[in-house]
Amino acid sequence: MEDEGIICITGHNGSGKTTLLNIVAGFIKQDSGHVIVSGKDVSTLPPEERGVVYVAQDSFIPSLTVDKHLNFALKLRKGMRSTEELANVKQKFSINFSGKMKELSLGQRERVAIATAVLRKPSVLLIDEALSNISDKEAFIKSLIDVRRSYGFDLVFTTQDQEDSAYADHHYVMSKGTLIKRF
Repeated sequence: MEDEGIICITGHNGSGKTTLLNIVAGFIKQDSGHVIVSGKDVSTLPPEERGVVYVAQDSFIPSLTVDKHLNFALKLRKGMRSTEELANVKQKFSINFSGKMKELSLGQRERVAIATAVLRKPSVLLIDEALSNISDKEAFIKSLIDVRRSYGFDLVFTTQDQEDSAYADHHYVMSKGTLIKRF
């Protein structure tokens, strides 16, 4: 996959979508070939040096509050922490709730996990079926696209919902571990 921008990968359960994202993130090693991220071969780099952030449906720290979860990303990131940036991301993603992550709905957890990932300022943001429980998914995806433009990262997301591919610049279908480009 050499495309940039917004990439949607659809496919049935067990088709290999999650495995592919885990390889790109560096959580598992590929059998052959290379992993290129932003023009750089990252095949031998550990996950923290790849410039990739991976978000799954369970990508959250249950004991943290919403604000501590979001601030955790800023602490991991090198450079200055900005309360203005944090407030802007919360506003863009309609994070107008508080409480511990374990007490939130699945959609609220996904919303915070994605916002936390964005605050890490990745080169590539991988979202593995973590949009499915967001109640206002269409508005959220539009906000995510807007934030992606501002931050300048590439976005790869997986879904079983074929309609979600309408938001992508490029659409692939995964079948039995093979990617087939649609557009």
